[in-house]
Amino acid sequence: MQQLRMLILNPVNTNIWDELTLAHVKEVVSPDVLVTVRSLTRGPPAIEREYERDLAAPYVIEEVIKASKEGFHVIIINCFDDPGLQASREVSESLVLGIGETSMASALLLGYRIAVISTGRYSRIAYYRKAVELGLEKRLVYASGIDVRVLDLRRDLDKVKSALLDEARRAVNEFAAEVIVLGCGGFIGLSRELTDLVGVPVIDPTLITVKIAEALVKLGLKHSKAYLTSPLKDVFQVL
Repeated sequence: MQQLRMLILNPVNTNIWDELTLAHVKEVVSPDVLVTVRSLTRGPPAIEREYERDLAAPYVIEEVIKASKEGFHVIIINCFDDPGLQASREVSESLVLGIGETSMASALLLGYRIAVISTGRYSRIAYYRKAVELGLEKRLVYASGIDVRVLDLRRDLDKVKSALLDEARRAVNEFAAEVIVLGCGGFIGLSRELTDLVGVPVIDPTLITVKIAEALVKLGLKHSKAYLTSPLKDVFQVL
């Protein structure tokens, strides 16, 4: 096939994550994958609540439609809350993956009891709810968030690592977690060190989604549209 074009969309109205994301993704993708990273020009600066997730969703959908028209083979929504994911799949000719759904589903391949560690108190209920939506509630044994705002994650990386390590050890030692999923794209690049320290697999949601996306595109697989009633050309004409 022609060179695989991948768009990673940071669904926030700030570009502070773009270069960091691109640098780490380039370390894991194959040489024949052309990666572009973009952020929104409208929407919230960070997503830490359902309000911000839903606020970002329409802008994500617009960017997905644009990227599909531009010929990207796969679009990755780089936020664990997966804003606009299902709607984006409806209106895109390209494969669309969210890092939350993809990483949680992938964790099932590595162990039975999984934990999600993200940011903020909202995470605890949000990711139990996501587990229920995905049918994984019996496998999620622990969900929590460290007390650091998303926009502050890279200001004191040692503090973030220490907080993640404490939560990861709690998940393993007190809740018998076998696999840990990092519940934020802002944690990119930290999983390998944590895996070594904790002794169980720690999943970087962005990087695992990137590799799964690459594999799915190369296998010629996309999301089913068997039950859509409106042709995509009608959606494109409206937007």
